[in-house]
Amino acid sequence: MDNLTLTWAAIYAVDIIVVCLFIGSFFMSADNIYKEKYTTHLRYNDVRHLPLTYLAWFVYALVLDVKVVVIFTTFSTDLDENVFFGPNTLKTSLAIAGLVFLTFIATQHDLKTGQRRNQLVSLTAAVVFDLLDSVDILDNLFDKEARTEFPAGLATTIIVICCLNLLLPTLPMFTLVKTRFGLRRLPEKYEVMHKFAIAYIVNLPLFVTRMITWHGLSSGISIFVLKNVMAIGVVTFEICEHFCNHDNKHKDEEMKHEQNVVPDTSV
Repeated sequence: MDNLTLTWAAIYAVDIIVVCLFIGSFFMSADNIYKEKYTTHLRYNDVRHLPLTYLAWFVYALVLDVKVVVIFTTFSTDLDENVFFGPNTLKTSLAIAGLVFLTFIATQHDLKTGQRRNQLVSLTAAVVFDLLDSVDILDNLFDKEARTEFPAGLATTIIVICCLNLLLPTLPMFTLVKTRFGLRRLPEKYEVMHKFAIAYIVNLPLFVTRMITWHGLSSGISIFVLKNVMAIGVVTFEICEHFCNHDNKHKDEEMKHEQNVVPDTSV
């Protein structure tokens, strides 16, 4: 009983730390928003660095990861669907991470339109859907009979994929903070790397795992598999288009350079 009490005390203490980090980030971002609002010619150095923006999310996601690992390696199969605090309530609680991200990122800026807003959207638009997708894939881990038919390591793989995807939003947040939310333009190579991560680090593992559980184990399929296919297809097309345009641009520059070269007629 004493161990259980200490466990709950540790959980509450960590949750309080997470809340304090979020509150601290609110105050730091509010100062930046005030400066941006009343500074006529805003420059990169006029805006302060906001480390709590990405640190708060990282700690929040890390704590959530620990809870996911503990739950789905111990008692997730014992939860009763007929009880209120069952699998559906647990999935809803985990899915709230998407709402937390959406609300949290909105408190860090006051961008309405323009290039900075477009950069923000390009980095964060898919995050909420990826978080919901990662929670959805945990659905098969509630069924004790289904888990006995899993190939060795599949359950662990699903948990690892979910945990990594909860942590990944830290990267776009860090990028936004480093660019002061678009005051410094994000290099093209980082945009390509971000798209690559969305397609092949987030959606491809989710897609492969769903194909294994669907075809190999005859488990129910999720509509998120269409999201995985579309994300991989669209990003692959955009990356190919980017490199094709880059090659064409390079060839055009070479042709212009050759046309501008004046032949030596002194001989």
